[in-house]
Amino acid sequence: MTVRIMLVDDHPVFRSGLKTIILAEENFEVVAEADNGKTAIEKACRTNLDIIIMDINMPEKDGIEATKEIMAKNPDVKILILTMYSDEAYLKEGLNAGASGYVLKRAVDTELITAIKTVIRGEHYIYPTLIPSLYGKPKEQNIDINTSVEDDLLSQREKEVLRLIALGYTQKEISTELFISIKTVETYKARLMDKIGAKKKSDLVKYALKTELLTNMD
Repeated sequence: MTVRIMLVDDHPVFRSGLKTIILAEENFEVVAEADNGKTAIEKACRTNLDIIIMDINMPEKDGIEATKEIMAKNPDVKILILTMYSDEAYLKEGLNAGASGYVLKRAVDTELITAIKTVIRGEHYIYPTLIPSLYGKPKEQNIDINTSVEDDLLSQREKEVLRLIALGYTQKEISTELFISIKTVETYKARLMDKIGAKKKSDLVKYALKTELLTNMD
């Protein structure tokens, strides 16, 4: 069975990265995209969808309000919130609006596909470190140590090369864009694969999304 997906996020570069990850999965198809909540509602009404990947902070209409309206009009579609916000208030608002899942953007490389498959089965998926907040336990301090370490892992030039790789540029296009030789691009790519521990291009894209490299440099 093909899973029909709509991506809703106001950053086109981020949506492009998400699409790369999603389309690597067999039977996953991205059939629609929207850059704000209002457009998402309109497209949800006229498109046959199984699941919507929804950001929260967007122009026109935010993801929480869009989720409420979509669920009121089409209760059969599943909505998975994908956001940078780890605050429990957003989590509870999203679930109350009708979302079936909540994942943080910093974990998109490890959690997104699992979350989609879980929600499609009719279950709920909550990013593991946020689950205690649903039961009134002390809120986890929002300190992302791994991201800080990763920020120092790559040089500025390596980040530029990684960003262009994640955007789908060829080695020749990267060499032209950055005024370096193709051989130098190959060297940077090999160094990135080694530092990140990547085995294929999609691993580089996942890392770029996880560290918000595409969004921050957009």
